[in-house]
Amino acid sequence: MIPLFEYARTQDLTPTEKEILAYFEARPAAASCMNLQELSKALYTSGATIVRFCQKLGLSGYNDFKYQIRRELKEARQTVFVAEDEIRRSVARFKDNITSLDQQTMERIAGLLTSKRPLYIYGGGLSSLPARYLQVVLNTLDFPSILVEWSRLLPGLVGTVSQDAVLFLLSVHGDTRYLPALQLAKERGLTLILVTANSQSPLLPYCTISVLTNDTEQDYHGIDIASRIGFFTVIQILIELAAGKRGE
Repeated sequence: MIPLFEYARTQDLTPTEKEILAYFEARPAAASCMNLQELSKALYTSGATIVRFCQKLGLSGYNDFKYQIRRELKEARQTVFVAEDEIRRSVARFKDNITSLDQQTMERIAGLLTSKRPLYIYGGGLSSLPARYLQVVLNTLDFPSILVEWSRLLPGLVGTVSQDAVLFLLSVHGDTRYLPALQLAKERGLTLILVTANSQSPLLPYCTISVLTNDTEQDYHGIDIASRIGFFTVIQILIELAAGKRGE
């Protein structure tokens, strides 16, 4: 049982307060997402009565009561999905990502993407989505590029392209499977651009330019489901910079 509920049972509760407690005990995750008006309507009681119940437990009010339940559910490893909290965290991550981007670096990358040099864009798995988006828009803007989605093609590609080629690589994890290709690319003097969420990526020393996002690594049953919000943010900024160069 949730500790807060156990403590509530030790208090001298009125019949109405016992009903409030029983309601939360029956559906703690769902009830902890209800606002005061919704709970009042569900229990046919006043908001003031609910607040007094929360204060009897040593809490400042109903919101404090809900937050305490969520914390204890989390500690008990019971899932609580609160849309408002998730949205707030996503917005905060988005703002942090924007703030961390260096304008000069983004301008430099945009210049390479819109140059006359051969451009190859790589993104595997879910990273192929922002990679494909960038490639489609650049081609629409008459800045030719080639999309690569299979990692096995990279070593052969970097070994045969011209030395003035630009390789734009998107990889959240930035893991070692790309090392042979990037080592060869650096030996050949290719320009390498890496976008990754891994600040400790072993690929970083081999890159000409790197951009770090704050996307978090996550998997489900061994399948990569990491967020790419930061990746899409970087790509969108580069697209807007490229579109601006189209008009120059």
